[in-house]
Amino acid sequence: MDKKYVLYHYWRSSASWRVRWALEIKKISYEARVVNLLKGEEKSTEFLEKNPAGYVPCLVLEEQGRKYFLSESLPIIEFLEEKHPEHSLLPGSSFDKAFMRQLAETINAGTQPLQNLDVFRYHSSEKNKQDEWIQHWIKRGLGIYEKLLGNKGGTTTAFSCTDTPSLADICLIPQCYSALRFQVDLSQFPLCEKIYEYAMGTPECLAASPDAHKPKES
Repeated sequence: MDKKYVLYHYWRSSASWRVRWALEIKKISYEARVVNLLKGEEKSTEFLEKNPAGYVPCLVLEEQGRKYFLSESLPIIEFLEEKHPEHSLLPGSSFDKAFMRQLAETINAGTQPLQNLDVFRYHSSEKNKQDEWIQHWIKRGLGIYEKLLGNKGGTTTAFSCTDTPSLADICLIPQCYSALRFQVDLSQFPLCEKIYEYAMGTPECLAASPDAHKPKES
């Protein structure tokens, strides 16, 4: 059955990076279409028809002449995991999978959304207060992630749970990148920092990273 994927994304969006990375890991070809958040393109009528929430990423699947739209990074990745189970992002036992999802949601639900443009702009119009807000939630989220890893005895694997990237890492690494962008010292979170440094040396992560998708004019 022929399938064609189109990914609407923004180069520096953490959630977009997650999906790009999953596609790279699973070696799935796709067409990338940029939605410029700084120009407000995610609020356009055309894009809102694809994702009424007005966020990236949005994955479009064309199958047998019909288009299907999926948004929110984790449901997109779970869909890809079921459709393309090779190079699994949720390996291990039922408990292992649940723990990976717990780590992922620590970032996906409790940390990254508080850094969205419309959230910190609503919090304050002053850049220094915006930065303080973002730094606070990054430190809190990475602190929880670090504690969760520590509670299970740290990690002897390259990534959070195994020697290959899982759903947890796909959420962690873009958040670490954002932490550095907002001058949060990753050495406060040595387990997270170690995973980040290893991941950023892998070809799939680099191919999905913001630097690989940065537009020339940025």
